[in-house]
Amino acid sequence: MTERVLILGGGFAGLTVAQGLRGKGFAITLVDQHNYHLFQPLLYQVATGELLGEAITTPLRHLLPSYGVSFRLGNVIEIDLLRCQVHMEDGDVLEYDFLFLALGTVTNFFGNKTISQHALDIKGLEGAETTRSRLILALERASQSKNAEDRREWLHFVVAGGGATGVEFCAALVELLQNLVPNEYPELDFREVQVSLVHGGEALLPGFANNLQKHAATKLRRLGINLLFGTHVKDYDGQTIICDSGPPISARTLIWTAGVAANPSLSSLTVPKGRGGRLLVDHHLRLLDFPEVFVVGDLAIFTGGDACPQVAPFAMQSARYAAKFLCAQSAHKPLIPPFGYHDPGIMTVLGRLDAVCQIPRWHLRWYGLSAWGLWLGLHLYRIIGTGNRLRTLLDWSNDYIRRRTSVQLLRQGRDD
Repeated sequence: MTERVLILGGGFAGLTVAQGLRGKGFAITLVDQHNYHLFQPLLYQVATGELLGEAITTPLRHLLPSYGVSFRLGNVIEIDLLRCQVHMEDGDVLEYDFLFLALGTVTNFFGNKTISQHALDIKGLEGAETTRSRLILALERASQSKNAEDRREWLHFVVAGGGATGVEFCAALVELLQNLVPNEYPELDFREVQVSLVHGGEALLPGFANNLQKHAATKLRRLGINLLFGTHVKDYDGQTIICDSGPPISARTLIWTAGVAANPSLSSLTVPKGRGGRLLVDHHLRLLDFPEVFVVGDLAIFTGGDACPQVAPFAMQSARYAAKFLCAQSAHKPLIPPFGYHDPGIMTVLGRLDAVCQIPRWHLRWYGLSAWGLWLGLHLYRIIGTGNRLRTLLDWSNDYIRRRTSVQLLRQGRDD
């Protein structure tokens, strides 16, 4: 009897599992709430108008047939580990012999309902497009305002979180405003525009070397960004930001990049969990007490708290390993050694012609034009599909050479 494999999630991890199991004799179904694969590392560029959303998305029904995988669109509402069943929102029940959990994470507002209601996030495609529209709306509102204080509130953009996403977004946001305000909004004074970054730590880009963190902070300050270290956003009503230290901040736009949590579809699982709702796994990436369930990508955390970085290279390596492990197990071959992550390095772009990069295995840490060129080439290479690469390249050329924003549409009906 053909063994049934169910993959929940069509991101980096889910697609890599599908690739790894191709042609191995399994009946494979991949489930996702969207019908596309999303290249998440460039979402911030969708939010700042540098890229169209279509440039970083690929229809799953276009990709999966070449892997011999069926696709099922829908939302997972419950996973019954004892019965080996997945319950869908439409009432359907999917059964499996082996399950791969690759659902990824969502934005973590840490239970603060007012922040979640009023702040923007760029975790998904819809959030990124909404953020882009709201940025344009803020400029429109400022251009119409007759009150100086009200105008300054519309022109103050605050980002919460100084990790890679927050830093990349801030740099891109400043470049967007530098392009738009003088050219498209002559009635506004660019000197009134302010971008602030609020970060709970004492240095940007946790995980990077100290000299790279300092370079990132210096670069953002040079761009005119106000850096607020050692403070956390505690509340936001859409107009005033309350932090745990310092005076209130008046701003009509808050972009939240301060944390992620496990996909809420996993909330019903009564299994051991770690920080952020991540699932504890053994060193073969199997869910504790349920060896037929593999956890790959952002959801995994090893027993004992060993590091499982929430980055694309880990997602792909863990998925590749789990697929290989299952193939060996099903073929009754000796089990392969425990999973070990090989860190290929990390990089963050700091706007036009600058980035920071470190590669631990080669003891390399550097920044500047060459790091930016490497970042550009790797991200372009990793985008799925020749058409998407060409669209991205054209949009980048428009932005970097002509200094023109690719997307300036205001979806006022949804975002006002």
